[in-house]
Amino acid sequence: MSKKCLTSLIAGLLLSTTVQSATVYVSDIQFVAIREGLDNNTRAVERGLKSGTPLDVLEQSEGYTKVKTPSGNEGWVADYFLSEDMVTRDQLDNLQTRLNRSIESRDEIANTLNVSQQKIQTLNRTNTSLQDENESLKQQLQDAVNLTQKAQAIVSQNDDVSYQLASLKQQADAAVARSEKLQNSTEQKWFMLGAATIFGGLLLGLLLPMLRRRKNSAGSWS
Repeated sequence: MSKKCLTSLIAGLLLSTTVQSATVYVSDIQFVAIREGLDNNTRAVERGLKSGTPLDVLEQSEGYTKVKTPSGNEGWVADYFLSEDMVTRDQLDNLQTRLNRSIESRDEIANTLNVSQQKIQTLNRTNTSLQDENESLKQQLQDAVNLTQKAQAIVSQNDDVSYQLASLKQQADAAVARSEKLQNSTEQKWFMLGAATIFGGLLLGLLLPMLRRRKNSAGSWS
């Protein structure tokens, strides 16, 4: 075997090994047949493959590619029927599908955004309500503090008034005691004065007759 043939064989084996893991597509032709040999006149093992049908590459030789169809049939097809890229129609379908998914995703994002905005508005209203309630509670607390201070002042004043009332009561009790004592003393004086008056009256009642008798006796002696 010549060196050139050996090189071609190795290259063919490498190419065959390389293309076995690849995928090609039926090009933009309506229907394609897969045949047994490297000739369009050989028997077809599968007919009517639509354009865009993916085929697994098994081997390549002389402008033909041996492929495996989705149904599991193996055969040869001319390279000009094949394309490494998806056909235009399938690409359009794929792009349309991706576009539809993008639109759906956009709509979902828009809906999520609307829901988020509504939640934000609700939270803002709740925050405003809480702030108003907080201000009201602060005012109520300040009013309670002011009322407490007033109550404390009143209690303090009441304590002073109670002390003053107790002091006045003590003074009044002392004044009553002094008044009663004075009254008793005055009554005693009036009693003594009355007794003296009565005694004086009795004494005059006794002395006057005696004085009259003496005067009469002195007149008769002369």
